[in-house]
Amino acid sequence: MDFDELFALDSIDQIVGNAPSMRSLAEYCIEVENGGSPKPLMVYGPSGVGKSAAARLLAKSKGWNIVEKNASDYRDKDSISKLIASAAISRNLFGSRNIIIMDEIDELNSRFDKGAQAAISELVAKSKNPIIFIANDMWDQSISFLRGKTTPVQFKKLAKPEVALALKNLRARHKLDIDDDFIEAIASRSDGDVRSAINDTIALLGAKSESAMDSIGTRDKKYDIFKVLDSIFFSNTMAMPMKSVSSSDVSMDMLINWIEENIPRRYYAQDMPGAFDCLSKASEYLSKATRKQYYTYWRYASALMSSGVALSKSSYPKNFQRYEFPKSIKYLSQSRQERQSSSKIIAKLQRKIKTNRRTIGTIYLPLISSMLSNEIKSGAKKSAVVESAMRTFGLDDKEAESLVAA
Repeated sequence: MDFDELFALDSIDQIVGNAPSMRSLAEYCIEVENGGSPKPLMVYGPSGVGKSAAARLLAKSKGWNIVEKNASDYRDKDSISKLIASAAISRNLFGSRNIIIMDEIDELNSRFDKGAQAAISELVAKSKNPIIFIANDMWDQSISFLRGKTTPVQFKKLAKPEVALALKNLRARHKLDIDDDFIEAIASRSDGDVRSAINDTIALLGAKSESAMDSIGTRDKKYDIFKVLDSIFFSNTMAMPMKSVSSSDVSMDMLINWIEENIPRRYYAQDMPGAFDCLSKASEYLSKATRKQYYTYWRYASALMSSGVALSKSSYPKNFQRYEFPKSIKYLSQSRQERQSSSKIIAKLQRKIKTNRRTIGTIYLPLISSMLSNEIKSGAKKSAVVESAMRTFGLDDKEAESLVAA
């Protein structure tokens, strides 16, 4: 199922929580419809609580034409002027009112967005359209120029029952095979972030295992795995990615797997080599920290895997593919039983072959398996070969059969 299709809401009635903020948005629209010229709104609050969806769906309910821009469009004065020029008049060719929604406004950065502040200020002063800005932090220094020019509307984290209700609605709309216990577990981990709860649901549908649930973590800390990935892939600064990694309860080894899996889903081809280079160096430092018991190396690993990957990009990343659970972790989870069985066989072979486990696993185990298979190919009965392996190496029937079939 496509992520956008899964996450998209159809009507304003499907928004859960933040009723006072929803009323403020509705009152703003009514004032515009009555001919007023209210100041633009600054809709702000933590990620994943429905800010962008609420603005879009409310405009849709009024039949307004939405001109929506996010941080990837805030590049320079010329690009903003071109993007907004078509919405400078109050109505489009079909008579519908235009509304400008500028999402991720607090992601403005001088490295990418030269002249953006001046262009946006000019837009606020001259626009005949209603404007809604959306930010995580309205007090971010990068958008201080908008204070006093906008009316703040705060969205707050959702309560656990509200997140659970949103997931139940999602289940009903898409007929997902999840039960109430699953929903309660996800809602408990969400820390009020319904988008992360939906991300968790999607990830765990593709990797149903305890290790998958554990890797996502309990979101009673400031940053969960998806917020960490967002801060790395979508930030243009050094501080935010490092802060999110240090505040996360996800281990650095696990996080490296997540970043490695999802770099191709966020970065364009020209930016991938630099990102993977930073990630490989981070992995080297993690290995050195463990090998040399010198944990200062963790600082270097953390900086490279967070800010290094974040600042390796030259263009704004893609945002149309959902995050994927690391395939390497999926494989380890799926092959756990097989690896446990091999470990038991190696331990029993070690009683007969006086050498270390690694040598047995890499040399003797494949050799013995090949010899047993060749006996069967030469005409020996499989049952007789299995019995012989059981007697010779002290294996049980399942272990001997797996050795013959390997």
